[in-house]
Amino acid sequence: MGREARKIRDYITKIETLVIKEAPTSDDQLLFCAAMVSMVRNIYLNTLGVEQTNIIFEQLAASFQMVDEFYTHDKPTIH
Repeated sequence: MGREARKIRDYITKIETLVIKEAPTSDDQLLFCAAMVSMVRNIYLNTLGVEQTNIIFEQLAASFQMVDEFYTHDKPTIH
């Protein structure tokens, strides 16, 4: 495993540990996710600019659509 892959794995592990500690309920976890999306968007915008950030989020949305085809469970809707 390369250096970058190890760093990504380590970041994921640290974030998962933080979520377990700080967001024990599913509602709290959704709020945590909302905060993370905002933070990630801001990092991309500041680092890459608007055009590349849009491309990244378009690809992310496309990946969700692909997963949706294989995910058969009911999906909750937040109103």
